[in-house]
Amino acid sequence: MKTTLLTAVGSASASSVVAQLHALGHRVIGCDIYPQAWNMASNEVDAFFQAVLCTDREAYIRQMEEAVSREHVDFLIPLTDLEVDVLCGEKARFAALGCTVCTPDEPAVRLCRNKMDMAAALELSGVCRTIPTASPYGREPLESEFPIMLKPVSGRSSQAQVIAHNMDEYRAAIQNRADYIAQPFIKGDIFTIEVARDLYGNVQALCRQEVLRTVNGLGTTVRIHPGHPLEETCAAIAQQAGIVGVVNMEFIGCEGEYYFLEVNPRFSGGVGFCVAAGVDFAALEIACHEGEAIGPRPEVRPMTLTRRIQPFVTQVD
Repeated sequence: MKTTLLTAVGSASASSVVAQLHALGHRVIGCDIYPQAWNMASNEVDAFFQAVLCTDREAYIRQMEEAVSREHVDFLIPLTDLEVDVLCGEKARFAALGCTVCTPDEPAVRLCRNKMDMAAALELSGVCRTIPTASPYGREPLESEFPIMLKPVSGRSSQAQVIAHNMDEYRAAIQNRADYIAQPFIKGDIFTIEVARDLYGNVQALCRQEVLRTVNGLGTTVRIHPGHPLEETCAAIAQQAGIVGVVNMEFIGCEGEYYFLEVNPRFSGGVGFCVAAGVDFAALEIACHEGEAIGPRPEVRPMTLTRRIQPFVTQVD
């Protein structure tokens, strides 16, 4: 029996990934910075421990190493960007313990996580439409350029994003942070594509339109669009970036054009929608990192899916 360690099992993707790993016959270990009773997925794993913050890099890595050795872990899958940032550069360290870290290699992760560099690389290649991206520091935009989207260069989940409608809002935002990028604000529909790419360049991708989503970017109702042209676009981006494994890409659709937003080098919070539609991205993640070739995507029908939230008792005092 294989054993997989999932980090951040309080994240939105966790329950679906846990269920699919169990379906593969894996023993699943979970960890999170919050106590086990505080989220449902922490109670769905076979064993749980509370993790230190990954911002304390060495303490976090040591704790993961101890868990890998103690639980005889074969695969380590980080579920949040910050943990991907820490673990992608430590693959050799964990390989020495017999454990595969399931992230793209470090150069691909660094490229994906830097919105300025990724936009520049894609604009140069012409593989997709990009939004003009620049540093907001040391320049003041013309009045005609507003509204302007300001976002952290390596931000996640729409956190700290600001739409500046005028010069006062623009100045106030960039005075508070030193890591913003600036883009013209485009209003449109958000398309999210889950993408799996193996070592041999084979790709499975599935596109969904986020019909309803929370303020921090978590889809709650989606429309599945199998065969959407963005699936081929994402395969080309994954090849260009050298991605192996499962990642998530986002685009905004406006007046018949699709503009690249970002690549998240991890499962998206809505990966469960893809699983419900018939594509097992947890199994694909394991296959890609085991060096297996993945076949063509199974047939998927267009459909609408919505997220159900219900309470569960996790602890009685």
